[in-house]
Amino acid sequence: MNNQMNSIPAKNLKFCLHLDFFEELSSPHTRLSYQNDIVQFLDYICIQFEDINSYQDIEKKHIVRFRNYLQQIGGKEGDPCAPKTISRKLAALSSYFRFLSEKNIINTNPVSSIKRPRSAVMVPTNALTKEQVKDLINSIDQNKKAGKMHKALLVMFFTTGLRKSEILNLRRKDYSDFNQHKIIRYHGKGGKKGQKILHPICIDALEDYLNWMKNQTREHIPEDWLFQPTQNPFNPKMLNKPLNPKTINEILDHYAMKINLTFKISPHSARATFIGELLNAGVDIYSVAQEVNHSSVKTTQEYDKRRKNFLDSPVYKLKF
Repeated sequence: MNNQMNSIPAKNLKFCLHLDFFEELSSPHTRLSYQNDIVQFLDYICIQFEDINSYQDIEKKHIVRFRNYLQQIGGKEGDPCAPKTISRKLAALSSYFRFLSEKNIINTNPVSSIKRPRSAVMVPTNALTKEQVKDLINSIDQNKKAGKMHKALLVMFFTTGLRKSEILNLRRKDYSDFNQHKIIRYHGKGGKKGQKILHPICIDALEDYLNWMKNQTREHIPEDWLFQPTQNPFNPKMLNKPLNPKTINEILDHYAMKINLTFKISPHSARATFIGELLNAGVDIYSVAQEVNHSSVKTTQEYDKRRKNFLDSPVYKLKF
């Protein structure tokens, strides 16, 4: 086959991945995610079905078996995969097999008619209260080397609702003035471009961080990464690079432990907190969905933790 990726499934010498397909994906995160999902499927197929020797041999029944495997023991440590994870993996496979069909490598896409699991949140994302967010931010020692960066980073998460990948990929040029506002421009999920007006406390934290960088003779130029590590043990001079995604989780874990939070939080907790606080403040759910780039308001509703108050029932608005 032409244009095949150098990396192939670890347990599998029958299939190679086509580079053309991955080049069409604009997001590096999506490329890696799709590659991992497709490799997992091909490894599973080769272990379970010895008679499969090419893409052309793969049929609908094999996809169904893989889906059922994911639903039963296909997750971490043998746990079931979440419905959203299974849907994502099937979407990756469907896109890949559609590509193979268009290239006449296979005749039909075996994934196209596979029933996807109903989307459901198996484990709700842990959101924080306003008081817990304040405690988290206030626990940051800004006299420490990474203090200014940590504060700017966490305030950015909790006041913008941006996803981890969206914040990690910010460049210095993405922070700018627009009329009387400070804004951040970002590349969202699915390659969508967006911009957000920044909250005053986010502006203050970001300006403090940028001034600290300047005092460290690390003043940004437009193409530099906005959030950079304060140290690099492997190459101390190489600091102009994006933060490692794992570093974000470690930073959150550190401050969560510092304020004695009794539950696990993640970057998505900041997004859930942002959405929940807007809804609690009375912002209508459609505006919130637009603010966080949800394609469907149903997704936003999953974050709505408000308890229904019978006194607020619309029934009392009736004037018969």
